[in-house]
Amino acid sequence: MDAQSRKTYNTRIVKVSTKGRYGLRTLIDIAMHNGVGAATLNELARRQDISVKYLWQVINPLKAAGILGVARGARGGYFLIRRPEDITMLEIVTALEGELQVSDCLDKKKPCPKSGTCVARAVWQEVNNAVKDTLQNITLAELIRRCAVSAPPTITLFESAGRR
Repeated sequence: MDAQSRKTYNTRIVKVSTKGRYGLRTLIDIAMHNGVGAATLNELARRQDISVKYLWQVINPLKAAGILGVARGARGGYFLIRRPEDITMLEIVTALEGELQVSDCLDKKKPCPKSGTCVARAVWQEVNNAVKDTLQNITLAELIRRCAVSAPPTITLFESAGRR
């Protein structure tokens, strides 16, 4: 394997993409402004410093996964379909990144010919399961709670929606 192939292979394992990070930030933002009403794409882009064009690519999979809904009209925008307590990090990551897989040897579509006898594969499966379990046990509500705890009292995490 040449250096470029190793570099490409190594960067794919257990790395959340920009889309995943921005998607999580966007969901936290929407959840924290839940009582204000639906958040427009422009509001979210401004508060999160994300381009509207890129944010659109983040929002669509979250809508398709049944996490976000859209309200049409003058007061329209995006809102959580379910309570933050019912939305897990695993669900968010899967919607934005696809099925979690820490190693290529766990790929069910292209199984490794040694998968039946490989001890390393069993270890990677344990790691994969541990990551999934951790993400399954962290909800959007927990992330909001952590934001509130970690923010200094003089700094707001997100500016208010400022809708009139």
